[in-house]
Amino acid sequence: MTTMAYVRGAERMVTAARLTPEGVYVRFADERAGVIPLADLALSAVPDHVTVPRPHVIEIHLANGRTEEVPWDFARHYADERYRERSEEVAERGRRLVGERLRTLRSERNVTQQALAERSGVSRVTIARIESGARLPRYQTLIALAGGLDTSVERLIVGS
Repeated sequence: MTTMAYVRGAERMVTAARLTPEGVYVRFADERAGVIPLADLALSAVPDHVTVPRPHVIEIHLANGRTEEVPWDFARHYADERYRERSEEVAERGRRLVGERLRTLRSERNVTQQALAERSGVSRVTIARIESGARLPRYQTLIALAGGLDTSVERLIVGS
């Protein structure tokens, strides 16, 4: 009988990587594996060998002496076909939540998008895109919006 154990975060831990004729073979601690085609890596030179110096990074050593790093999440797309879909769903949910919090805080203070734009230095169009969930703001934008609403960045990101 085979026993399976879930290791929290195993999808982030690279346990093996090697160069193959098809590309870079990568395996994760949860036994998912795949091959990253060399064409998808856009390397500046021919790869010589591959190492895994840390469980979250693959290093591709090139013939010209340079080293290119491949983060675990880029490699995960090739080992788990649903990973991209799940990560895009999480990102969409995050954009939507930040937008809803911004709209709620702005409404509670009876501030229009235009007034917030003037207070924060962030364009009204950007504010509208954030509130609709179409765009996730950069950290500097969050700081400016929080200042314009006289609240904390934490409240915009996490809520009250």
